[in-house]
Amino acid sequence: MATYRRQQVSPYLLFFIITSSQIGVGVLGFQRIIAKDAGYDAWISVIIAGIFVNLVVWFMYKMLTIAEGDIIDAHKQLFGNIIGATFSLVILAYYTILCISVLRLYIEIVQVWMFPTLSTWLLAIFILLLCYYIVSGGFRVVVGIAFLSTIFTGVLYALLFHLPFEYVHVDNILPILDHSVKELLLSAKQSIYTMAGFEVLLMIFPFIRNGNSSQKYAQYGVGFSTLIFALSAFTTFLLLSEKQLVHVIWARIYIAKLIHFPFLERFEYILISSFLIKVLSILALLLWSTSRGLKLIFKIKQKYTLILISVIILVVCQLLDTRYQINAFTDYTSRAALWIFYIYIPLFSIIFMMIKSRRAS
Repeated sequence: MATYRRQQVSPYLLFFIITSSQIGVGVLGFQRIIAKDAGYDAWISVIIAGIFVNLVVWFMYKMLTIAEGDIIDAHKQLFGNIIGATFSLVILAYYTILCISVLRLYIEIVQVWMFPTLSTWLLAIFILLLCYYIVSGGFRVVVGIAFLSTIFTGVLYALLFHLPFEYVHVDNILPILDHSVKELLLSAKQSIYTMAGFEVLLMIFPFIRNGNSSQKYAQYGVGFSTLIFALSAFTTFLLLSEKQLVHVIWARIYIAKLIHFPFLERFEYILISSFLIKVLSILALLLWSTSRGLKLIFKIKQKYTLILISVIILVVCQLLDTRYQINAFTDYTSRAALWIFYIYIPLFSIIFMMIKSRRAS
């Protein structure tokens, strides 16, 4: 796919894109989920999951480099226009589903912790309008938000890891490696939703200058995200017992209540409000990827596809009303990510590389 150089960004910015797309609302409460199978060894499972993500990114790069374009180009080259477009639409549908999940989870957190009477549609419209404004500015604007989001992540977690040491119990994490390999892998599987977001690489690849040689920055980004997730799980386990984790949905927000500064009270309010930039960054990347993909497939202006996707997201968010519905929707999103990006994409990449190499010879 031909891409104007002025639309492309420097390779090192891929680190910020991957990091900002991965670290989202899931990091606030994934500790309870991963601890179900591996207990306090679950932080090791996060590292295992991160290694799997690095491997998937490697497969993505091999496939995209050969295709010299995005996933839509790769599908068309292997399956033809119609079948290839159908497979591409599945991935674009996943991007939309992930958008809905991220937005609705954040709105739920705001409703539970800050404004219980706030209407879902009101906050959703506000956030989607901001996203529309960002995406309308073009890919470079989206990357700029991703850059700011990553800087914010570093500052935020420097504060979050300022633990109230009077509540720390080192014995919680001992003995280490007290669970089987099977339990660690099951826990790593539960990390899939939290690790999601790196999939935008399939669409943004042509917009990275010297994309073929930029893989190290994507891998660094995944590594940094994995480090944040592992530290988040590890420090959470130092503070909360397994019985407490069962009853705490958003562990990091609960811990934020314990953090006090001489000049600041109710740190959890600051945390939730500030997390908006994280949500905007993730949604902007996903919306840009989805709207551009629909533009390439159906030859429609991107602003129209962006409006269509935003309306769909708004309607579905309004329909997800209860905790059970939101949780079930998140589970379905996680399963879709497992099948599409941890199974289909590596298999497709292998087949694509084999067929291309045969054709070349």
